[in-house]
Amino acid sequence: MKETFEEKELQILRKAIDNATSISGRKLVQSDAIKKIIEILENFLRTHKTLCYGGTAINNILPEQYRFYNKDIEIPDYDFFSPLAMEYARDLANIYYKAGYEEVEAKSGVHTGTYKVYVNFIPIADITYMENNLFKNIYQKAIKINAINYCPPNFLRMAMYQELSRPMGDVSRWEKVLKRIILLNKHFPLIGQSCKNLDFQRHYEGNDNKQGEIYEITKDCFVNQGLVFFGGFASALYSKHMPYKERIQISKIPDFDVLSDNPETSARILKEQLNYEGFKNVTINKKQPIGEYVDVHYEIVVNKDVIAFIYKSTACHNYNVIVINGQKIKVATIDTILSFYLIFIYANRPYYDENRLLCIAEYLFKVQLNNRLQQKGLLRRFSVLCYGKQQTLEDMREEKSKIYTQVKENKISRDSKLYNLNFFRYIPKEVFDASNNNLEKSRSLKTTKPKPLKKTKSKRRPTKTKRRPAKTKRRPTKTKRRPKSKRRLKSKRRPTKSKKNKKKYNIAYY
Repeated sequence: MKETFEEKELQILRKAIDNATSISGRKLVQSDAIKKIIEILENFLRTHKTLCYGGTAINNILPEQYRFYNKDIEIPDYDFFSPLAMEYARDLANIYYKAGYEEVEAKSGVHTGTYKVYVNFIPIADITYMENNLFKNIYQKAIKINAINYCPPNFLRMAMYQELSRPMGDVSRWEKVLKRIILLNKHFPLIGQSCKNLDFQRHYEGNDNKQGEIYEITKDCFVNQGLVFFGGFASALYSKHMPYKERIQISKIPDFDVLSDNPETSARILKEQLNYEGFKNVTINKKQPIGEYVDVHYEIVVNKDVIAFIYKSTACHNYNVIVINGQKIKVATIDTILSFYLIFIYANRPYYDENRLLCIAEYLFKVQLNNRLQQKGLLRRFSVLCYGKQQTLEDMREEKSKIYTQVKENKISRDSKLYNLNFFRYIPKEVFDASNNNLEKSRSLKTTKPKPLKKTKSKRRPTKTKRRPAKTKRRPTKTKRRPKSKRRLKSKRRPTKSKKNKKKYNIAYY
């Protein structure tokens, strides 16, 4: 098909844009100021306990010939995790200011817990808070290149599957993300250890006949509530597209992992249903979140056997609908399943078997790879059907506005954790100028204050205190009564104070 005149003109325009961008980018990156800024940041990463993630991390762990950033025309945008995110943002800003950069600022980002550092109005780094236990677990498997720590491939993979499984998120990034995950999977394959010899079945202590009954009751209860399956039951459905040996391993996993907008209510409904069917010893155990990646979840136990986990949805997770025996069942896409399994392996919790999760993830990845063009039924990828509430930028801004109103009305301190998580702002120049002004004032007060004044004041004070009791002693002398012989007689008329009147007064009455 021949190209139209307009299409050819657009190609010329794109080429001109690329050339202009390349020239301006090269000038900026090769300037001494930018080189120094990047050098300071990389030295900070080497000397502080951090974990780089995002595009720069993926780029830097790939073999050099496969890297997608051109360091000659693009400024590296470093994103990194730390349990001390706010403190590190302040420290990094101070380092830049002391190095001679006056236009430096560190402040909270739109996403709660993320802090941005700007140098000469250029965004240099994003520092995101990560809960300490999760940070330690990921840090143990970090990749170190040029003395800088990068998140392990499975964590970077998880973050990309997370983006691809959220159709209500920023879908404009999907093409870029897919290209990167293909590169990462090529050079860092998703594999478990000795998966062929692994027993995927969880040991069941109860009666085998009862096990089947509990399984059916639980499945029907979740289907009727419209929950999304992503655990053992979902993997068993995908096993139909696996080789025979792998299918045998996966097809009979007797447990469930599901997503629910209200997991506590879903857990209570299941408990009531099991009680109604005669299973009385049912307990619900609440589990705490895993950082910001997995929200609260509930473990359902019948006698001593775990039969299900119900997770609160954290975004709008995509799924497909299939019909089995007249029931419409919502099954998470492989992207959604992998986004959960690959964070579970870093949770370090007794109810997660790391190698079991990795092996199931490996099998599912192979299914996706072998059927990536089969866009129908269970194998449909990039489905726009999704379950849960996706938080948009507008939602984040609205939430911050509410928090600000709360802070203002309740007069919450600017030093509080709530304030610093959402509205932290630090400009080193203002802080250092203020401290220097205070220092100069204190010095000037010391030099201009005359020394004699201190001595005279100290001498006068005791004299005042000595005179006071003397006054109090004299007061009684004023009020002494005269002797009877010299007393004045009472008169209706008040005598005047003059001496003449006194004489007349005495003559008149004596």
